[in-house]
Amino acid sequence: IESWWEFILTVVSAVVAILVFAAATQGFWLVRSRVWETVALLLVAFTLFRPGFWWDMIYPPLKTVEATKLETIAEQIRPDGFLRLATEGETIEGEHVAKTVMLRVGAPASGAERLAQAGIEVKIEDNKVLIDNLVFGSAAEKAGLDFDWEIKGVQIETERPRKEWMFIPALALLGIVGFLQRTRRDKAASSSAAS
Repeated sequence: IESWWEFILTVVSAVVAILVFAAATQGFWLVRSRVWETVALLLVAFTLFRPGFWWDMIYPPLKTVEATKLETIAEQIRPDGFLRLATEGETIEGEHVAKTVMLRVGAPASGAERLAQAGIEVKIEDNKVLIDNLVFGSAAEKAGLDFDWEIKGVQIETERPRKEWMFIPALALLGIVGFLQRTRRDKAASSSAAS
């Protein structure tokens, strides 16, 4: 959460999601909910809680950049930010391991210096980026990296619209359910008044 506006939006959407979830699980909002209305209310509550779930299907949050650009990317990351590295290598026991690690880089400096602050030095051989040196007790060593492991790629965040745009279809669906339930409630009230 980076601003007051984002904080207010998060709190309001969470409160609305809690109330919608309560209405869905009780099977009653303005009137007794039909099965599809309960499902729709649960869908609205989930979307308000986790708009990024649907947004990630439309706009992938990460893209993989070739590992040879590692130092350039490390230099551009904000202070005390993280590098997300896709790595492969062999453990001491001889097991082949492929994993992605988050590696914190320190204060602004050149890419090589920031990698050194994280505890690794790399070398490029045959267009492969290999861990040449690993500092004992460093962030890289604690993340489970080891000597001669290959860095297959660097995952960076993609430019994409804000996930809160998913609130619009969720609230539209909530409005439809509310309109239909209110219509049923008004019909029931006029029927009971007529009799």
